[in-house]
Amino acid sequence: MNEKTVNPLTVFYHKETTTLRKVSEVADREIPKMYEEIQKIGLKEVAPMQFRYLDCTADLDKEFTLEIAIVVDAKMEYSGKYDFQEWGPLKCASSVFKGDLNKIGEEYDKIFPELIKNGKQPSNEIREVYTQYIKMDSPENITEIQIGLN
Repeated sequence: MNEKTVNPLTVFYHKETTTLRKVSEVADREIPKMYEEIQKIGLKEVAPMQFRYLDCTADLDKEFTLEIAIVVDAKMEYSGKYDFQEWGPLKCASSVFKGDLNKIGEEYDKIFPELIKNGKQPSNEIREVYTQYIKMDSPENITEIQIGLN
C-alpha cells in the first residue's frame, strides 16, 4: 500500500443509493447502458472504469451512494439518464487487488487496520479502478483500491 494523490477526472456517471449486497446488480443493469450511451453521443473512454463509494461501511445492508463512472475526454451538452461530473483530486492510500472481485472485501479487511495502525484517517470516499476486468470471478482481474484520506 502506498499514498498518492489522484488527478482530477471528468466522468460520465450513474449515481444511485444502494447497499454492498446490491452493487453487482446495479453494475450489471447500468454499465451496458452507459457504454451504449457514450457510443451514441460520441464520447471517448480515456481510462479504466471506476466505482466511487461515498459513506460506505463494511455493513453489507447499510445504504450508501454508489457512482459508476466512465472516465471521458470531455464534457458535452447532454440530456439523458446519466450525467457528467468532475471528480476532484483525491489524496488516498492505494492498494492493488488481483483476482475474483467477490473476494475484494478481504483486501479491505487488510487495508483498514493498517491505515489505523499508521495513524491515517480515512475519508468518506473510496474508489475502485478496474484496471483489468475479465469477468466478476476471474483470477486475472486487477483493481486498484483508493481509500480517501483526511
